[in-house]
Amino acid sequence: MAKLVLEDAKYHRAKPWEIALFSMNNSASNLYLFAFGFLTYYATGVAGLTTLLVSSVLGMARLFDGIIDPTIGFIIDNFNTRWGKYRPIMLVSNIGLILSFLMIFNLHNLSGTAQTVMLFISLIFHKIVYSFQQTVTKAAQSALTNDPEQRPLFTLFDTVFSGIGVFSIGQYIVSNLLLPQYQNEYNGDFFTVFIPGICVVSLVLTILAMIGLSRKDQTRYFGLGHEEDQKLSLRDVWSIIKGNRPLQILAVCGGFVKFVAQLIGDQTFLVLLFGIILADMQLVGQVSLYLIIPQFIMIAIFTRIAGKKGLKFTYQTSIILALAAWILMTVLFASTTDTTQLFSPAGFLAYCFLGLWICARIFSVYPTSIVLTMSADITDYETSRTGKYAAGVIGTIFSLTDSIASSLSPIVLGLVFAGIGYVDGFPQPNEPLNPALMQGGYMLLGIIIAVFVVTAILIRFYPLDPETMEEVQAKIAAKKAQKANETA
Repeated sequence: MAKLVLEDAKYHRAKPWEIALFSMNNSASNLYLFAFGFLTYYATGVAGLTTLLVSSVLGMARLFDGIIDPTIGFIIDNFNTRWGKYRPIMLVSNIGLILSFLMIFNLHNLSGTAQTVMLFISLIFHKIVYSFQQTVTKAAQSALTNDPEQRPLFTLFDTVFSGIGVFSIGQYIVSNLLLPQYQNEYNGDFFTVFIPGICVVSLVLTILAMIGLSRKDQTRYFGLGHEEDQKLSLRDVWSIIKGNRPLQILAVCGGFVKFVAQLIGDQTFLVLLFGIILADMQLVGQVSLYLIIPQFIMIAIFTRIAGKKGLKFTYQTSIILALAAWILMTVLFASTTDTTQLFSPAGFLAYCFLGLWICARIFSVYPTSIVLTMSADITDYETSRTGKYAAGVIGTIFSLTDSIASSLSPIVLGLVFAGIGYVDGFPQPNEPLNPALMQGGYMLLGIIIAVFVVTAILIRFYPLDPETMEEVQAKIAAKKAQKANETA
């Protein structure tokens, strides 16, 4: 009988619609990440800043954000109100994101040193509030459900709302509906329409996510179910960083993959690949629509596999498939005499490129979504190890490595383009291809391949497989039962 009680207490589940709505919190913050891919064009083309200055300030702001991320996690883990632990943070941080964009996208009204200083201050503020909302996405999953077969559902819903809704459909709206209205240029009029739309949609998604989390945003679903066990000291934070091996490995892998995901989602990369190398900027929007069905099917398959074989297996598989796709794409370009004619008309090699791009995009981005769910496993591992509920700190350790790695993305892009002669601004869509731009493309593809090789090696050492997670949940259930007996 005692064994049955312990088994029943091991798992608490969420309703599928609750997971679906809560996944929109990641979409709400990803809308701002998507919009950030256009910031370099606003800063150089509208505000008048130089390429290297913008890339450097962006990199420094993200690096600063990474340094303060553990403090944000410490605050979240020691925060609780009668309205819940996470929902107040979600609302306040999203309002802060709106304010940050009002600051950033009004830089054209300033000049000189004031412009640069305001850019840096507004970016710092943006990164702080962004980290709060993004950390909740990682941290609250451990309270939403701890069933290993149900947790991968988050990735499926996140793919629909973020991967397809934000990045695929969003890219199509920009490239094929908005951009042609402004002569295919990211000018001031474009941003006057684009930025308010991002802010409004993100706020609506945040409110829906708060509704999805409302039932599970209670103390009894956190850690061992007692508020006194949730209080962390600074010594606890160091103990978590030092002693949690799964956290160390996955944080580094997650940072590398985030770097690639941000690099290939940046508009300067897409302009180079589609607008210049392939000479058809509208193609990126069309391909974004082509992504929808295969992306949904593939993630649905991976979600099913993850429920049976574990999250590590699907993460590792996705990295290997992404690596293969990027290598083959590089080979395809190298074996094509004139890439600008690849789709004039579309032939066998054009369809090969489409297949490779779809695979590269799906399998490069999938790990950035599933790592959010894997962080919940790591939170449970820490609770089983020490009895502490440290979802916020663990979430911001991921943000730390994300920020450090992704801070390199604008710097790398800036250095590559400056190195091939684009010092004062980035190339615009449909600019003629020349050997320097082709060289820049090969350099970026080489960097992506190298990052995935390193990640594929590191993830092999991640220890949280399905058998280990069964042991973790059994230990937590036993500690909860012991705690209940002590307080009875």
